[in-house]
Amino acid sequence: MHYPIGLLFDLLASSSPLPWNITVHFKSFPEKDLLHCPSKDVIEAHFMSCMKEADALKHKSQVINEMQKKDHKQLWMGLQNDRFDQFWAINRKLMEYPAEENGFRYIPFRIYQTTTERPFIQKLFRPVAADGQLHTLGDLLKEVCPSAIAPED
Repeated sequence: MHYPIGLLFDLLASSSPLPWNITVHFKSFPEKDLLHCPSKDVIEAHFMSCMKEADALKHKSQVINEMQKKDHKQLWMGLQNDRFDQFWAINRKLMEYPAEENGFRYIPFRIYQTTTERPFIQKLFRPVAADGQLHTLGDLLKEVCPSAIAPED
């Protein structure tokens, strides 16, 4: 199982000082332990696929489909080169929603777990209840992983 870098940090190095220095190898790595990544273009394609998936859940793919190729490239280059302003100029469009929609359709999330045979839980979760009340992270955890929440007294 290959985990996101943030999860690996939490599992393996959370007591390490930040920033966590990592090295990404594109050759001469243990192919029995790692998926082979043939190029940086594959990483970029995977990143954009994840962005499209999240936008489909949040905006019915309307935001990402309205972007031009140069916007996709700016988003990727800003992330790749650690240029927050360049990245955020595009990413903020993916984080906004029209006020009349009262929030995103769904919040994309994935909960990784080490205690079961299912490596992660992924489910559609609406940020607003049927009665108009905003959901919290606690509401999400109660619904998808109730054992993670301490009972209320």
